[in-house]
Amino acid sequence: MDAVALLRELGDLPAGVEVEATPLVGGYWNDVQRVQGDGVDWVVKAFARQDGWRLFPILPDDEARALDALRGHRVAPDPVAYHPRVGERPAVLVYAWVAGDQWQAGSEAVAEMMRRQHAVPAAGFRAVPTASEEILAEGERLLAGADRDDAARLRALRPARLVQPAARRALVHTDAGSGNVIVGPDGPRLIDWQCPAIGDPAEDLFAFLSPAFQVLYGHEPLDPAERAACLDAYGDRAVLARLAALEPAYAFRFGAYCAMRRVDLADADPAAAARYARAVALTVAQLEDLR
Repeated sequence: MDAVALLRELGDLPAGVEVEATPLVGGYWNDVQRVQGDGVDWVVKAFARQDGWRLFPILPDDEARALDALRGHRVAPDPVAYHPRVGERPAVLVYAWVAGDQWQAGSEAVAEMMRRQHAVPAAGFRAVPTASEEILAEGERLLAGADRDDAARLRALRPARLVQPAARRALVHTDAGSGNVIVGPDGPRLIDWQCPAIGDPAEDLFAFLSPAFQVLYGHEPLDPAERAACLDAYGDRAVLARLAALEPAYAFRFGAYCAMRRVDLADADPAAAARYARAVALTVAQLEDLR
């Protein structure tokens, strides 16, 4: 993608404004670049096509809608422009660059940000499962593409507890791992809102706290004190009770996702496949601890 030419074509960047584009790394699917110069500091995301069911689908219209809904709440980047897909031109989202670094420490501030996020009124997004049976069914679907041994280890630990659908639902990120948290002078922000949903707030807390999510983003699992600090800072007892009840189901599903991705990436990206293999092992240990 020539991000500068694309912005000029779409009318977001006047001809006289001099800027440069730098590719950004970290995602597997979309073409993302930073455009800087003459008072401009933007992220430009050109979305890949959706190619079937995923746990983390590519939903450009929803990402644009989520950034609009969260504007001013100190949760997400500020949107600049959005252009839906037209013919062969991909959907393009432009938003303000979030200054800072990927999260390293300080789980309380992340919890406080999520508490603000989950209080924002939102409608019109897809609904994701909030009952244990539906979450586990998604995990089984993912295991169809996993290694047989990984699938057997996870199925042996499949939780049996039934948890009913959530009475309270909110705007959830669904992929709120630490790699999508940028911490700057004004605190943390969640980026990469490509698959938002209306769901259980416990899902976002699970993603941030999950040992498997943490190692996929280059961190070690949180220690018990960091986890406790996060939960204390979030503070909503009803959501924390939901997390305690649903954590085994969420872990089973995410372990299945990691097992599937381990197979997907075995030849194309062995290093990434190895990270997913460790994530599967951590998930197995987590499920054993939660029994």
